[in-house]
Amino acid sequence: MNISPSIFKYFFGYGVLIFPLFLLLGPLISEVYLILLILFALYYIHKENKFHFYKNKFVIFFFIFYISTLISTIINFYNYDYAKSGILYFRIPLFSIAIWYALTKYDLFSKKIIIFYIIFLSIIIIDSLIQFSFGKNTLGYNVISSRISSFFGDELILGGFLLRTLPFFLICIILNDKFFYKKLNIIYCLITSLICVTIYLTGERSSFFLLILFFTTIFFSNKYLKKFIIIITIFSIFFSFIISQFRSSNEINPATRMFVNTYSQLTGKAPHVTEKGEEQNDKYKKKLFNKFYIFSHDHHGHYLLSYKIFKDFPILGTGPKGFRYLCRNKIYILENNYGCSTHPHNTYIQILTSNGIIGFSLLIIVFLYLSIEIFRCKKKINNEKLFNKYMVAENVILSAIFVNFWPLIPTGNFFNNWLSMSYFYPIGFYLYFKFRNEKKLS
Repeated sequence: MNISPSIFKYFFGYGVLIFPLFLLLGPLISEVYLILLILFALYYIHKENKFHFYKNKFVIFFFIFYISTLISTIINFYNYDYAKSGILYFRIPLFSIAIWYALTKYDLFSKKIIIFYIIFLSIIIIDSLIQFSFGKNTLGYNVISSRISSFFGDELILGGFLLRTLPFFLICIILNDKFFYKKLNIIYCLITSLICVTIYLTGERSSFFLLILFFTTIFFSNKYLKKFIIIITIFSIFFSFIISQFRSSNEINPATRMFVNTYSQLTGKAPHVTEKGEEQNDKYKKKLFNKFYIFSHDHHGHYLLSYKIFKDFPILGTGPKGFRYLCRNKIYILENNYGCSTHPHNTYIQILTSNGIIGFSLLIIVFLYLSIEIFRCKKKINNEKLFNKYMVAENVILSAIFVNFWPLIPTGNFFNNWLSMSYFYPIGFYLYFKFRNEKKLS
């Protein structure tokens, strides 16, 4: 049976552009789509003899990282459940290549996509504001630990999701409204500012910090978006002040969590602890960490434990899930089993532990490359003769990837399927914009 090419166009063309929706719907749907997209791309790459999608430094780099992960997994084979993350990880880099191919085959940045993102993001924003104001969202999910989660229920990842979805909304705007960065549309400014406000209301400090870093990077590297960023900053501050007055309870206070609690965690002084409790708490923590805390005493414990494990597995590490397996081992346990968790809660420290010096060095190279590329992209944008809207889009997506790999921040599990997709999804767009721009320049 022949399948209509238009079905492929809609499923693998538009499907790639709306992939954040699949992430919202759950890991199963996003995983199935990822596999189907990879199979589709690999089939047509070979059928059309477009092997240049393989023959580039990025693919080689992905391959080296995967091989190091695979070797580490095999050497440290605890059981199949622990090993499958490393063995099957090859599909994640392939996901980026498949996205690159699909975007090249189907250039579908139409106004339909802008409308989709406006509706999609508006639903999430409205639902989040309802939860913030009334304590429950439209599906009946309650506020958790004084924090909103919208459709994610008991998973406190709403801020991270919006942070990683925002760049694709901006890209669609840039590529459809030729002069949007000269003559701003109030709707785009409004939606973008409300996304920023919602990230703030979630109380996710890492996401809020990375949001600021994202816009700061764009502000100093893209002259066409400076006016846009200034306007949404003003809008965001205004809306944050207004909306904060309508919270469901005094416990939901993003400002307290962002600033007061952060200070408390860095200093080890918890305001909610009693006088006697605080004295005992501080005594214990001072003994463990000597008054110095990286992000918080909890995170500090993870990092100390990671270092202990790394010293025994310095070259290739422990494998993707080695930390959660070894942290229970008595030779690594800190006082009161402090620091044991599913992962070290920092991408770079996690890679150092799981992939050793080899994997860690590769990650450092990635970050340095991204930093250099942002400056290169800035130069191309400033060249009026060479300038085109795809350069602006490349700058935005490059800034998004740069933020994803920012080293000095607590993070989720790098090898988690959902987070891995979120990291490698924008890389596919970057490859598309980069090679498209290079082809045009040549």
